[in-house]
Amino acid sequence: MKYKEFSDWCNERACDGCWSMATAIYCIGIVEKINKEHFWKREKIWHNEYEKEITEKVIEPIENKMKEVIYG
Repeated sequence: MKYKEFSDWCNERACDGCWSMATAIYCIGIVEKINKEHFWKREKIWHNEYEKEITEKVIEPIENKMKEVIYG
């Protein structure tokens, strides 16, 4: 997942309420931290420092739970 996709994913979750307050604060904090960098550095920072951990510990569990709730 690219940084832009993560940012969009966060915006979608903020609108649909499919995450906890703690997860929302955590993800928004990461987006704010990365957005402080120059735009040409954001993708590299996302990939090197956050992508693997966030994908495994935040995105996949939430996506799996959403599928479970929606599709039974």
